Amino acid sequence: MIFAPRHTQNATCRAPGVFCKAVFGLSLSVAAFGAQADLYEDGLMAYAVGNYVKAGQHFMSAADAGIVGAEHMLMRLFEENKLYARDIQAETLKWTRRAAEKGVVHAQLSLGKIYAEKQGDVKTAVEWYRKAAAQGHPDAYYQLGAVFAKGAKEVGANAQESRRLYQIAASEFDVFAQKGSADAQYKLAGMYRQGLGVKSDMVLTLKWMEKSALQGYALAQSSLGRLYAEGVDVPRDTRQARYWLSLAAAQGEQDAVVALNELKASEDRKVALVM
Repeated sequence: MIFAPRHTQNATCRAPGVFCKAVFGLSLSVAAFGAQADLYEDGLMAYAVGNYVKAGQHFMSAADAGIVGAEHMLMRLFEENKLYARDIQAETLKWTRRAAEKGVVHAQLSLGKIYAEKQGDVKTAVEWYRKAAAQGHPDAYYQLGAVFAKGAKEVGANAQESRRLYQIAASEFDVFAQKGSADAQYKLAGMYRQGLGVKSDMVLTLKWMEKSALQGYALAQSSLGRLYAEGVDVPRDTRQARYWLSLAAAQGEQDAVVALNELKASEDRKVALVM
């Protein structure tokens, strides 16, 4: 609501009727926008405490009013399976597209993945990856590098372009990894292990994977545990493997649960043979 000094209000009332209506309409619009913005804030609060149904209701109202960010939060809710829908894939696509079209870089990347992995439309995926890359998203460069490494329908393979894109991705991940991003540290470790955009280096692989794992990043803990359990690129160390896999499993990482069970079964068989 817009408030003005009393003399201003009186002058306004004496003005022509059209002007009075315009000012009154503007006041209502601002008030309505404020109310929808409050709904968005309420949605964030509900999301923070785990009330995803209430969060979804607030975000949908805010999104319908054009509040920036509401579509992105709805995308996250459906993407993370925190909201039920009769056709969850359709809902995820709908809200991801709306957020992407508004320039939300994470949504642009997610939309590209939906088209590539679920729609089988790699050409459209590349278009959205390029939009996200234009905003500097490291994952977008990585995904583009992966596409051009093998090629796909309507997208030819290009080893030189793939290498260039991987190099950019590795460089960008390194920047964020140095700043302490557990996600970037994990992804940079993966690039060093596979030799994508950088020279393969297990010392740097372990360095960045451990940094990520020590921050509680479940994927890094699981990968580190499996590295020690397999003993292929690093010396086998079942104590380390069990430690990291247990931490990841405690966070619900299913690959870690499977690997931990396999490790325990393997140890039980060894004990049985000794006895």
